[in-house]
Amino acid sequence: MQKFAALTTAAVAVVLLAGCASGGAGGGSTPTPKAQTKAQACKTLESDMKSVSSELQSQMTKIQSDPTTAVAKLKEFDGKLKAATDKVTNEDVHETASGFEQSFSNLVSQLEAYSKDPQSVDSTKLQDSITDVQKSTQKMSEVCG
Repeated sequence: MQKFAALTTAAVAVVLLAGCASGGAGGGSTPTPKAQTKAQACKTLESDMKSVSSELQSQMTKIQSDPTTAVAKLKEFDGKLKAATDKVTNEDVHETASGFEQSFSNLVSQLEAYSKDPQSVDSTKLQDSITDVQKSTQKMSEVCG
């Protein structure tokens, strides 16, 4: 279970960093869906991710003692990430954010399987999922950085 905790902590740290790094220099006005700039789209994502990051961080203390709860919170975060992505109308940012959300969702699925039966999970697939999240985080940083 310690390996699960380390892997999940690393994955969540990557996600939290992505949320903080994806800020743009958007204005204070509310964009219209058709006219959303890259900066506005990035700011929308950043705002939504900041609102859930502290909640997610508080759950990380439970990862070793209660992996089921930790996975449930990761799934909840994934849902919020998808909702935030759906708000983005800028095509470039939406495409990148969507890729990030998909890679995170795949990672959560791998972690859920691992938490239920660590012996049956392919550790290579789990590591690949973590790598995919890291790569998509880098892409988000490139688009919104």
